[in-house]
Order: sequence, then structure tokens, then C-alpha cells
Amino acid sequence: MALSGPQVRRLDERLAARSQGLTPHQYLMFLQSPSGVTDLEDLIAAAVVNKTDLFRDEVQLAAFRAQVLTPLVAKTRRPLRVWSAGCATGEEVATLLVLLAEAGADPDSTVLGTDIAGDTLRRARWLAYSREQLRRVPPELRSSYFVRSGAREALAPALRERASFQCHNLMESPYPVAPGGGGFDVIFCRNVLIYFTEAAFQRTVEALARSLAPGGVLVLSASEPLLRVPPTLRVQRGEQAFFYVRPEEGAAEAPPAQHAWSGAASPPKQRGTAAPPERARTDAHQGLAVVTTPEPGPEARAEADLLFACVLDGAASGVSDAVAERDLRRCLTLDPDHAAARYLLGLLLEQCRRTAEAASEYRRAFQALESGRSRPVAFFLNPDRLRVACAHAAERLEFSVRRR
Repeated sequence: MALSGPQVRRLDERLAARSQGLTPHQYLMFLQSPSGVTDLEDLIAAAVVNKTDLFRDEVQLAAFRAQVLTPLVAKTRRPLRVWSAGCATGEEVATLLVLLAEAGADPDSTVLGTDIAGDTLRRARWLAYSREQLRRVPPELRSSYFVRSGAREALAPALRERASFQCHNLMESPYPVAPGGGGFDVIFCRNVLIYFTEAAFQRTVEALARSLAPGGVLVLSASEPLLRVPPTLRVQRGEQAFFYVRPEEGAAEAPPAQHAWSGAASPPKQRGTAAPPERARTDAHQGLAVVTTPEPGPEARAEADLLFACVLDGAASGVSDAVAERDLRRCLTLDPDHAAARYLLGLLLEQCRRTAEAASEYRRAFQALESGRSRPVAFFLNPDRLRVACAHAAERLEFSVRRR
């Protein structure tokens, strides 16, 4: 994990409280022993993020149902094997079980939930939730698939028995094995990789790809776009989401999208979309000159969105980092408050080890979202989730720069 300042401080506080009287080497040996399990779980809890909800990111889930799950159920005449990697307290596991039932999947289809935190998994196994946690569940699904259990509502027994849980660290091999072997049909790993270092991010994606069955699908969040798609995966793009597919054996490689980069040219520039002139204003509270731009017009926004879509498509066709950066900056010239493009630029700069520049782009993306100036765009339709990703990335990189 690439720890932020608050995460490091929490970890340091727990270490100071628990390792009293021991040298660092002695305490490390203790953590690696059976007696140190409780301490190790406490240290992990100080570092990891366990925020999740049922039916989180509804737009992506709707795209998953239409583009992935429904065709998969129609094609596959056997139980489906699904894995929720980094399942936290189990909300995603419950969501996937409901989606499988609604899609008419084989009743023996299963969902495995894994997480590094043992205490979190113990809570996940209950698959019972408060009214607040169920707020995104459509009423008809809530009445069909949940039953009252004291002050909470639990997943119906017929679905609960299809869930299993396992403690697993994505940095360690071996990875979980699908029931019956042969790989998982679907792997969800959402809002986990944003907390990893760039090297760990890529290594985990490659390992998850190897865990898929031929034709299997990897689902990441919109905050985790692959700017370098491994050769074992192909991009399946819809109007509102990207999915990553492990090709079936003998399948021909899919042609690139019609408007994906060829590496030679960018989309044609439309008339009337020149960058608006900058003008200065004075901040009344600070007395500082702040450079602003007028609101971009519809044509400029349309061209910015097209460039942004081409950046995402280009990741699958091996476009160079230099070309990607050039076109992201062109997109931001047209629409400076395009937070999704600025966030993507931050990811790209971070991968190129340009840490200070990346932190600046993350911070500017966060400010555009926080002020309400940024507008939602396809694949990043959850501004709250994107704001959290930007804030964490900016704070993490700014912290790493200060430590140097």
C-alpha cells in the first residue's frame, strides 16, 4: 500500500502502543509468530480502508448486468464462480449474490469474498445490514432477498449459503482457487487498487487476470482505469463502463475501437473550440491574482470528452505515455475543470515517477470537484467516489514528497 499521512500516523501510534519494551526486530519476530496475530490484525486495521456499501456505483452495476452478467448467464450452462477481492464487510458479496439471482444464474453459483483484515471478515460473514447500509438497494430487491434479523436485515438463507469468505492478502501467492478449478468467471476488485503503489497495482492486475477463466471478466472501479492493459486482457467497452476480459483460447484479437488512437493522430479538431482566453481576477479574501477561464462552451466540452474517451481507449492499444499526456493536456485546455481527465493525468504522471506534478494534478481535480465546477462524464459518473480518490492520491503523494 502507498500510505497517506494519516495512515502512517495511525500506524505509528499503534506501533508505539503495542511494541513497548521491544526492539523493532523483536517486535517483527513477535508479529510473525502465532502469538502476534491479534497485534498484526490491529496494525492492518490502522492502515486499510473498509468503506463500502450495497449496490455501490449503480451506473457501473447496471452496465455490468447488461454487458457482462446477462450474456454470461445465457451462454454458460453451469454454476458461475464469482470472486469479490477486497470485500471489506461483505456488502459487495451480498450485492453480487442478488444480481446473480436476478439474472437467473444457476442456483449453485457462488461468490467468494476475500479481505486482508480478519476482523472485517468476521463481520462480513453475517451478511446482515442496517437500514442505512441498505439505502441503495431497490425496494423490490430488498423485499425479495432480505429478511428481518433483529435490528438488521439479513440476506435470505437461500443466497447466504452460496457465499464463502477467506482471508487473503493480494500481495501473496497462491491466489484463491475457483470451485472446481479452471478460474473465476467474474472478479470484482473495486476501490482497492487506488491505495496501492503503482508497481503493486500492475502486479495485482496481472495476478487477477491469471485467476480468470478463459472468457472471464475483471471489474475495476472507474477510479482505477488501466493505463497499461496487460497482454492477457482485452478491453470491453460500453457507454458507461469498461470491463477487462481474458480472451477465450483460440479467440481472435478484437480490433481497436473506431475512435481509439492509432498512435499517429488524435481526433479531428472541431471548429470553434479554441481554448478560451485566460483572465485574472482578485481573490477578495487573499488579495491574490488567480488565473481563471470562462465557462467552456458545449463544443469545447464535447471535444474534451472525445479526447478523454480516446485516452481510455488508447490504453488498450499500446499508446505511448507521451501521446497520452499530450492529449490529456489538450483535453484540459478545452475544459480546465474536467476532473476525470485531470485525475487520469495524475495517474499517468505518477506512473512516470513525476510525483510532484502528479500530486498537483490530483489536488486540482479534487478542487474542481469540491467546488462543484466539474461535471460528471462517462465512466466517472460518481463524483463523490472520484473526489475521495483524488483527495487520497494528492495527500499520499504530498506526504511522500515531504518525507524526501
